[in-house]
Amino acid sequence: MTKFLVVLAMASQWGITSERAQAELEPLNLFQSTQALLADQRLVGNVSAQAKREGVIIDAPELFVYYADFSPAYHLSGYRKTLIKELDLTIQRHRLERSMVDLDRLLERAETPQGDTIQQDQLPNADLYAVIYRQNACSACDQVQSALNDWLSETDLTLSLIVINLDQP
Repeated sequence: MTKFLVVLAMASQWGITSERAQAELEPLNLFQSTQALLADQRLVGNVSAQAKREGVIIDAPELFVYYADFSPAYHLSGYRKTLIKELDLTIQRHRLERSMVDLDRLLERAETPQGDTIQQDQLPNADLYAVIYRQNACSACDQVQSALNDWLSETDLTLSLIVINLDQP
């Protein structure tokens, strides 16, 4: 009976691990909705502060990281060489970014290529959720995504990656 329980526990753990590994490997690719792009272009003032607090995106890359409970963890506009170090410190100490936009706000402003929206409860289970806003042929966007992948390879956390392209399909 003990062997059966051990095998059952290992099998259930394998199922969780493979589901989480799948979430890491397959990013959810979305596009910023046309309405959101038009509304963002009409804004005046400190747009970078509005990006962090309200999800206004004018330029790429923008990186938002959330914990498993969807609480805000980290925001970066652009790219910095210290990204990995900053992420590591933030996540290890479970710091919260208090003035950061909620994940559901970012999701409601994005859509699938078919025009559908995604809700938080439709996301795969993960330790972290990262949203990267990017554009085609954006080297800084590639740097952010590469740094995020490098950081993930050094940690045992799982990540669900959401890539929102600002260029329309």
